[in-house]
Amino acid sequence: MRDVFGLLDISFSGGVMKGEKLFNFFREQHHNPDIESLEKKFVSVATEMKSGREIWISKGPILAAARASCALPGLFSPVQLDDRWMLDGGLVNPVPVSACRALGADVVIAVNLNAQLVGTHMPRHSRAEFEKEASSSNGDADSLWNKFANYFVSDGDDNAEPGMLDVMSASINIMQDRITRSRMAGDPAEISLLPQLEDFALMDFHRAKEAIEEGRNLVRRHKSELLAWTGL
Repeated sequence: MRDVFGLLDISFSGGVMKGEKLFNFFREQHHNPDIESLEKKFVSVATEMKSGREIWISKGPILAAARASCALPGLFSPVQLDDRWMLDGGLVNPVPVSACRALGADVVIAVNLNAQLVGTHMPRHSRAEFEKEASSSNGDADSLWNKFANYFVSDGDDNAEPGMLDVMSASINIMQDRITRSRMAGDPAEISLLPQLEDFALMDFHRAKEAIEEGRNLVRRHKSELLAWTGL
């Protein structure tokens, strides 16, 4: 958890974090090819802040497209792309079945991450780990960990006043779940997969291995259905 939060640059300007430190880490560790050069078709969905329009980014460096697509309101600062300020694409199209069809997909396999996250707070074990990390810091009131503890951590009681992160993540999850239901009712995917992630919260990136393994298990559980649609 300390490694994850160490990549977050607190700014409180347009969002709690700028996201520059995180994406600079990606640039150092991975290639950043143009989308046009990828072997598989790819589009990143973002929301234009001024007009509220859904924007499909299908050209240019892939990290810039990804950064624009994950600018969660209140959490990450908006990103300027082609002279337009972009926000998270989940504000308008959390499960972009329509984008897949526009790219020529015959069978759309959607992974819905929103439904089970509604109402979830930072899990108790994650909160305990967070507080342990904060207490082991050097005691400096201005330290990164103390700042996160002051702004984000609540005590885990459902009846207690929620922390800032709880409020933001719950609001985003509720909104995206409702939009997902509406969009997919009009344009459903051939296959919709729902990972079992009830115990995950918005900032549980340090638990990536668990989430990835659940993704693999999810595909195994739906193997026969997937193969039936693909004709294999």
